[in-house]
Amino acid sequence: MLHTLLLIWAEEKIRNIRELEALQSETYLLVAIFVVLFLAAALLAAQSIAYEGGKNPQDPAKRRTWFIGLGVACFVSFFLYNYLYVKETIVNPALQAKFTDTNTIASVLVAVAYFATGFLLSKVLSNTKFGTIFPTKKS
Repeated sequence: MLHTLLLIWAEEKIRNIRELEALQSETYLLVAIFVVLFLAAALLAAQSIAYEGGKNPQDPAKRRTWFIGLGVACFVSFFLYNYLYVKETIVNPALQAKFTDTNTIASVLVAVAYFATGFLLSKVLSNTKFGTIFPTKKS
């Protein structure tokens, strides 16, 4: 992974299928990194919003809004990074088309992983501020 990232940062071009396959693998690894970073930001945002007292508190809605907004930002930033920056390092148009497919799949995977992991985390951390994002109805 480090080799391909260094190639991209050094503005070197990806010229053959072997380099493209390495880039595709690293793109899927980057999915996990983006999800972890944006979930950490969501956890910090949830912690920073104070509890509101009263009959109809609005703090869970604020936390949910931040969570969803960060999820959209995660998807958009991942897609645009790959589309505008990484794709331009690929010389061959046929290889660029293959990477476009990889970018689309990986971007959808980022969104699914972020929201699914966030939902599971809110259930596991149900007694925390993050747990109020997806509240459980108690009978």
